[in-house]
Amino acid sequence: MLPISMVVMVGAWLVQAPLTVISSAGLGAALIITLALRWTSNAVQLIRVRSWAVSSVFALMMAATGHWHQWSPQDMGLCALYMTFAGGLLLSTQTAHSQLSIFIGIMGLAGMVMIVSQTIWLLPMGILAMMMALRVWTGRTLAALLLGLLLPLEVWVAWSHLNGTLSNFALSQFYNFAIPQFTISGQWPMVNGQCLLVIGYCFLAGVTLVSIVHFMRTSLDDKISTRMRYITLLLQWPMLLALTLLCPGTGKCLVPALALCSAPFVARWAVFSRGWIASLAFWLMVATMMILILKLEN
Repeated sequence: MLPISMVVMVGAWLVQAPLTVISSAGLGAALIITLALRWTSNAVQLIRVRSWAVSSVFALMMAATGHWHQWSPQDMGLCALYMTFAGGLLLSTQTAHSQLSIFIGIMGLAGMVMIVSQTIWLLPMGILAMMMALRVWTGRTLAALLLGLLLPLEVWVAWSHLNGTLSNFALSQFYNFAIPQFTISGQWPMVNGQCLLVIGYCFLAGVTLVSIVHFMRTSLDDKISTRMRYITLLLQWPMLLALTLLCPGTGKCLVPALALCSAPFVARWAVFSRGWIASLAFWLMVATMMILILKLEN
C-alpha cells in the first residue's frame, strides 16, 4: 500500500507544481517525512503490528490537500519539525532515559516557533502529554525540555545580533510570543471562490473526527502504552486545527503538520473498523480522496 500511495503523492506533486529545484526539495522532504513516519509508527506500534498504513494515509492526505500547502519547502520544513516534535514525545518511553528524545523533540517545536510563532501553544499540549499520558515528567526531562526550547532561540538571537537586527527581533518576537495574533479574515480560499480547497480541508478534518470517535470507542482494545501515545496526539490535534484556522497568513503552512497528526487516527480506523457500514465509509473516503486529487490536479 505504501509504494502505491507514494506514487500517487509524487504524481500529484509533479502535476500541481512545476519541477524546479524548490519543488524538488519539497518533494524530497515529503518522501523523507513519509518514510520517517513509517519507522516511527512501527517503532511505537501505533497499529499494534508492523504496518504501512499510517505513512500510506499520510501520503494520500498530502496529495489530496496539495493546493493548501503548495508543496513548498517551508511547509514541508514545518511538517518535518512537527514530525521531530511528535516523534520525540512518542519515542520518549522507548528507552530508560527519555531526556534525549524530549530534547530532540522540543528542538523541533522550537524550530516551528521560529517560523510560526503561534505554534508555541503546542508546548502546553506536549507538557500535558509528558505528565499525564507518557509519564516521563521528571526533573531531568524538564531540564531537557528547557534546553531544547532555548538552544535554537539562543542561536537565532546570536545570529540576529551578528546581522544587526537584534532589536527588531526582540520587539517583534516578544510581541508575537506574548500576544499571539489570531484572525480568520481574508485567509480562507472560499473568499476567492476556491471552494474545492475548503472541501478538501473539511474532508481532512471530518475524516479525522470520525477516526477519533472510533478510537475513543475502541481504545481499550489497545495496550495501555499504545493508547497513551494516541492520547498524546489527541491533545495536539485540536490545537493544530485551531492554528490552521486562526493564524493570519501562516495557517496554510501547518496543513501538512495537521495531516501528519491525523494520519495515525485515520489509519487505525481504516485497519480496525468492522462491519459493512465501516467498509462503505472507508471506500467512500478513498473515493473522495481520489476525486480531490484529480480535481486539484486540474
